[in-house]
Amino acid sequence: MAEFEHQQRLACAVEAVFDYLARPVNQLRLSQPESRLTFIEPPDVISAGIELEFEVRAYGTTQSVTHEIVTVDRPRLIVERMLHGPLEELEHEHHFQTDGDGTVLIDRIRFEPPGGMIGLLLTEARLRKSFEETFAYRRRVLEQLVAEGGLR
Repeated sequence: MAEFEHQQRLACAVEAVFDYLARPVNQLRLSQPESRLTFIEPPDVISAGIELEFEVRAYGTTQSVTHEIVTVDRPRLIVERMLHGPLEELEHEHHFQTDGDGTVLIDRIRFEPPGGMIGLLLTEARLRKSFEETFAYRRRVLEQLVAEGGLR
């Protein structure tokens, strides 16, 4: 299985970062507008065992995706796994580490590109590039939120 990792340091408390990311509604602000992310009846706050259903536009088509929240260990770890979607497998770990007066957010994604004809389009290299673009956008938005006092 392929792996992707992204790290970001934020000048705010680990609890603030965790609590912000644990609310599905906040993912809408962190997602690129062209993704058209839409949650189907999301909870206010995620918890272990729930399933998150959403639609996202990628590669010219809208995908229906379901993730299971496997682990929620406030304020250290959130683990989600794709149950239904375009990839063979995907597991996303969100690690939150205290770093002095700030937080280091580490995202680790293990994924298996799809097989068959769609696998010719959704290659590991193309998926990595997509992850890099997604996290670059999220980095900018989170830094702006911290600068504006939106995360404390």
